[in-house]
Amino acid sequence: MKEPGINLIKKFHIDKKKIDFMGYEMKENEILTFHHLLIPSCQKGPYEEWNGVILCGSSSHPYLHIIEGTDYDMFLSITSEMLDELIKGYLDRENLLRIRDILNCFEKEYLDECLCNYKIKEDYLIRPSIDKILTRKRVMKKQVD
Repeated sequence: MKEPGINLIKKFHIDKKKIDFMGYEMKENEILTFHHLLIPSCQKGPYEEWNGVILCGSSSHPYLHIIEGTDYDMFLSITSEMLDELIKGYLDRENLLRIRDILNCFEKEYLDECLCNYKIKEDYLIRPSIDKILTRKRVMKKQVD
Protein backbone atom coordinates (compact mmCIF):
# COMPACT_ATOMS: atom_id res chain seq x y z
CA MET A 1 0.00 0.00 0.00
CA LYS A 2 1.21 3.50 -0.80
CA GLU A 3 2.02 6.12 1.83
CA PRO A 4 -1.41 7.84 1.99
CA GLY A 5 -3.07 4.50 2.76
CA ILE A 6 -0.47 3.66 5.39
CA ASN A 7 -0.99 7.09 6.95
CA LEU A 8 -4.76 6.51 7.14
CA ILE A 9 -4.22 3.12 8.82
CA LYS A 10 -2.01 4.79 11.44
CA LYS A 11 -4.15 7.91 11.92
CA PHE A 12 -7.39 5.95 12.38
CA HIS A 13 -5.71 3.08 14.32
CA ILE A 14 -7.18 0.56 11.89
CA ASP A 15 -4.51 -2.02 12.72
CA LYS A 16 -5.19 -1.74 16.47
CA LYS A 17 -8.98 -1.49 16.41
CA LYS A 18 -9.27 -4.21 13.75
CA ILE A 19 -12.19 -2.42 12.12
CA ASP A 20 -12.48 -0.51 8.85
CA PHE A 21 -14.39 2.64 7.85
CA MET A 22 -17.58 0.62 7.21
CA GLY A 23 -17.47 -1.25 10.51
CA TYR A 24 -16.19 -4.56 9.15
CA GLU A 25 -13.79 -6.52 11.33
CA MET A 26 -10.38 -7.37 9.94
CA LYS A 27 -9.82 -11.09 9.58
CA GLU A 28 -6.51 -12.85 10.11
CA ASN A 29 -4.18 -11.86 7.24
CA GLU A 30 -6.75 -9.37 5.89
CA ILE A 31 -5.64 -7.28 2.94
CA LEU A 32 -6.62 -3.68 3.54
CA THR A 33 -7.48 -1.61 0.50
CA PHE A 34 -7.69 2.09 -0.31
CA HIS A 35 -11.14 3.16 -1.53
CA HIS A 36 -11.25 6.42 -3.49
CA LEU A 37 -13.98 8.35 -1.72
CA LEU A 38 -14.57 11.65 -3.51
CA ILE A 39 -12.95 11.30 -6.91
CA PRO A 40 -12.98 7.68 -8.09
CA SER A 41 -9.88 6.06 -9.53
CA CYS A 42 -11.69 5.59 -12.87
CA GLN A 43 -11.80 9.40 -13.08
CA LYS A 44 -8.10 9.58 -12.20
CA GLY A 45 -8.84 10.41 -8.57
CA PRO A 46 -5.67 11.04 -6.62
CA TYR A 47 -4.32 8.50 -4.16
CA GLU A 48 -4.31 11.02 -1.30
CA GLU A 49 -5.49 10.88 2.32
CA TRP A 50 -8.27 13.42 1.73
CA ASN A 51 -9.67 11.25 -1.09
CA GLY A 52 -9.72 7.84 0.52
CA VAL A 53 -10.70 5.46 3.27
CA ILE A 54 -9.41 2.04 4.30
CA LEU A 55 -11.67 -0.98 3.72
CA CYS A 56 -11.29 -4.74 4.07
CA GLY A 57 -10.31 -6.13 0.69
CA SER A 58 -12.21 -9.40 1.08
CA SER A 59 -15.54 -8.00 2.30
CA SER A 60 -16.49 -4.35 2.67
CA HIS A 61 -14.65 -2.99 -0.38
CA PRO A 62 -16.11 -5.36 -3.00
CA TYR A 63 -19.51 -5.19 -1.29
CA LEU A 64 -19.50 -1.39 -1.45
CA HIS A 65 -18.93 -1.57 -5.22
CA ILE A 66 -21.82 -4.03 -5.56
CA ILE A 67 -24.01 -1.54 -3.71
CA GLU A 68 -22.73 1.21 -6.03
CA GLY A 69 -23.81 -0.79 -9.07
CA THR A 70 -27.18 -1.73 -7.58
CA ASP A 71 -28.41 1.31 -5.65
CA TYR A 72 -26.36 4.44 -6.21
CA ASP A 73 -28.29 6.46 -3.59
CA MET A 74 -27.42 3.94 -0.87
CA PHE A 75 -23.81 3.98 -2.07
CA LEU A 76 -23.77 7.78 -1.73
CA SER A 77 -25.27 7.55 1.76
CA ILE A 78 -22.50 5.17 2.88
CA THR A 79 -19.92 7.41 1.20
CA SER A 80 -21.32 10.41 3.10
CA GLU A 81 -20.93 8.61 6.43
CA MET A 82 -17.34 7.60 5.63
CA LEU A 83 -16.57 11.15 4.52
CA ASP A 84 -17.87 12.39 7.86
CA GLU A 85 -15.48 10.00 9.66
CA LEU A 86 -12.62 11.20 7.47
CA ILE A 87 -13.39 14.83 8.34
CA LYS A 88 -13.74 14.05 12.07
CA GLY A 89 -10.41 12.24 12.06
CA TYR A 90 -11.67 9.11 13.82
CA LEU A 91 -13.98 6.15 13.31
CA ASP A 92 -17.23 7.24 14.92
CA ARG A 93 -19.68 4.75 16.42
CA GLU A 94 -22.71 6.74 15.24
CA ASN A 95 -21.44 6.82 11.65
CA LEU A 96 -20.72 3.09 11.78
CA LEU A 97 -24.23 2.40 13.08
CA ARG A 98 -25.77 4.50 10.30
CA ILE A 99 -23.68 2.57 7.75
CA ARG A 100 -24.93 -0.67 9.30
CA ASP A 101 -28.53 0.56 8.94
CA ILE A 102 -27.95 1.39 5.27
CA LEU A 103 -26.44 -2.07 4.69
CA ASN A 104 -29.43 -3.68 6.41
CA CYS A 105 -31.81 -1.67 4.21
CA PHE A 106 -29.88 -2.72 1.11
CA GLU A 107 -30.05 -6.37 2.11
CA LYS A 108 -33.75 -6.18 2.93
CA GLU A 109 -34.58 -4.45 -0.34
CA TYR A 110 -32.35 -6.39 -2.72
CA LEU A 111 -31.33 -9.71 -1.18
CA ASP A 112 -34.65 -10.75 0.30
CA GLU A 113 -36.30 -10.13 -3.06
CA CYS A 114 -33.36 -11.47 -5.13
CA LEU A 115 -33.23 -8.19 -7.06
CA CYS A 116 -29.46 -7.77 -6.98
CA ASN A 117 -27.69 -8.81 -10.20
CA TYR A 118 -24.37 -9.44 -8.44
CA LYS A 119 -23.05 -12.40 -6.47
CA ILE A 120 -23.26 -11.57 -2.77
CA LYS A 121 -20.72 -13.59 -0.80
CA GLU A 122 -21.52 -14.70 2.73
CA ASP A 123 -18.48 -12.73 3.97
CA TYR A 124 -20.18 -9.50 2.90
CA LEU A 125 -23.01 -10.12 5.34
CA ILE A 126 -20.84 -10.87 8.39
CA ARG A 127 -20.45 -7.82 10.59
CA PRO A 128 -19.61 -7.46 14.28
CA SER A 129 -22.47 -7.31 16.75
CA ILE A 130 -23.60 -3.81 17.66
CA ASP A 131 -22.10 -4.00 21.15
CA LYS A 132 -18.70 -4.74 19.58
CA ILE A 133 -18.73 -1.62 17.42
CA LEU A 134 -16.14 0.68 18.84
CA THR A 135 -16.72 3.44 21.29
CA ARG A 136 -14.55 6.51 21.18
CA LYS A 137 -13.06 7.59 24.46
CA ARG A 138 -11.55 11.02 24.62
CA VAL A 139 -8.88 11.70 27.14
CA MET A 140 -8.72 15.26 28.30
CA LYS A 141 -5.23 16.64 28.67
CA LYS A 142 -4.41 18.24 31.99
CA GLN A 143 -4.48 21.97 31.76
CA VAL A 144 -1.39 23.74 32.90
CA ASP A 145 -2.22 26.82 34.96
